Amino acid sequence: MSGRSLIKSAGMVTILLVFSRVLGFLRESAIAYSFGTTAETDAYFVAATVPTILFMAFNDAVKTAFIPVYGEYHRREDGNAFAVTVFVIMAAILIFCSFALVLAAPLVARLLAPRFTGHQYEITVQMTRIMLPGLIFMGLTGLASAILHLKKNFFIPAITAYPSNLIIIFTALLFGARFGVVGLSWGTLLGFASQFFIQVPALAQFGLLRERRLMWHHPGLKRMAVLLPPVIIGSASTELKSVIDRIFGSLLPEGSISALNFASRIYLLPNGIIILALLTVLYPTLVELFMEEKMAEFKNTLRHGIGLIILLVFPMMVGLVVLRVPVVRLLFERGAFDAVSTAKTAFALAFYSWGLLPVGILVLFNRAFYAAKDTVTPMLVTLLTMGTNTFLNWTLMGPLQHGGIALGTAISMYIGAFCLGYLLWKKIGSFGGYQLFATFWKCGVASFVMGGVVWYGLRFLTGGSMLRQALEVGTLIVIGAAVYFLLVYVLKVEELEEALSLVRQRFKG
Repeated sequence: MSGRSLIKSAGMVTILLVFSRVLGFLRESAIAYSFGTTAETDAYFVAATVPTILFMAFNDAVKTAFIPVYGEYHRREDGNAFAVTVFVIMAAILIFCSFALVLAAPLVARLLAPRFTGHQYEITVQMTRIMLPGLIFMGLTGLASAILHLKKNFFIPAITAYPSNLIIIFTALLFGARFGVVGLSWGTLLGFASQFFIQVPALAQFGLLRERRLMWHHPGLKRMAVLLPPVIIGSASTELKSVIDRIFGSLLPEGSISALNFASRIYLLPNGIIILALLTVLYPTLVELFMEEKMAEFKNTLRHGIGLIILLVFPMMVGLVVLRVPVVRLLFERGAFDAVSTAKTAFALAFYSWGLLPVGILVLFNRAFYAAKDTVTPMLVTLLTMGTNTFLNWTLMGPLQHGGIALGTAISMYIGAFCLGYLLWKKIGSFGGYQLFATFWKCGVASFVMGGVVWYGLRFLTGGSMLRQALEVGTLIVIGAAVYFLLVYVLKVEELEEALSLVRQRFKG
């Protein structure tokens, strides 16, 4: 895939994901407004951890292992039968896991929050049991999205979070005062279910609902059985890093878990838009190129993806560090979320943000290995990263409190990205290291100059109403973006030149 094709294909998905992430922040703002950073809010986020972690593990693993296998069958006569069989097997596994975890909810709550006692512990167990059945729908969501991606339908999978976020927002704002966080957990469960059902009509267009055959001995099932376990372990380990953060956060003063949660929502936003959009287009392409043994195109597509991540994420990383306080204040400081909550969250965000760039590159390296049908290497590196994260959290939480937990996570991301990049280089050879280094240093220089300009502009912020804050922060962001893109244009960053060339062609057309 050429750089121009990559930019063009990812553009539509990016736009949809931007609106999706805006809704996601409105959801977090609604929760912050109604409940603040209290003990009950901590309990809610801990209870939501298990279904969310397992969803991310299953969702990521199923899509990753399913796409290379289903890609060979989806145009054949037995393609739909294979897909339906996988649906039935996954549903059975998820129902069993959900039932077992509901029974084990007290133990799960104790493991995730060892310091929770009394009412806080009891309400954590109650909400865990309410939300865990959502795992069934969330796992099937990933499978449905994988099918639609291969069918070149990127629109529906990109909007699955829309109804879910709206349901949680309305639950928090309309029923939060009456039913508390327990009512919010019921709204969260309903939101989980909506992510799957919104994709059902699109699946029906490809005849999956009319398929009645179940092919228990289909060769694709055996291939998935080989690919899937390492991916599940690796994906679960990746998500367990947030569990590790919350476990250590439960050892710190009240509100630490909530501050870490709100900060992580902000720092992961760019990757949730840019990286997800790129991977939606890149991963099926990498799979096809590797299957067709087009290694030159495979490496070129990988290099373009990494270059675009550096170009777009580097300035966001620096910008979040500089604008951490006004951004948190704008997004969350209202209702029960006061100035103290802002200070706690911004402190964590300052450290989390430094890990923004390696997070995106690490995910792309993972997909490159998966496309090459190597699921073991990413799993081992992920386990190493998780172990490093645990050690660093324990070491840094003493002097830096919850900020040390965020910093430990950021450092572990750099270690994981470096290790996986080195192993990928050993596996497939060079994929444009000199060109990527040129992009890196040019974007780095432009980002830090931009950061200096934005830091100087902080003294002109006056605060006030939410609208005034939005205008002031938005103005600073626009100025910073203008400085950054002017500098990378002057420095002739290759990825920007390709994007501008595509824009010029579109305007000429």
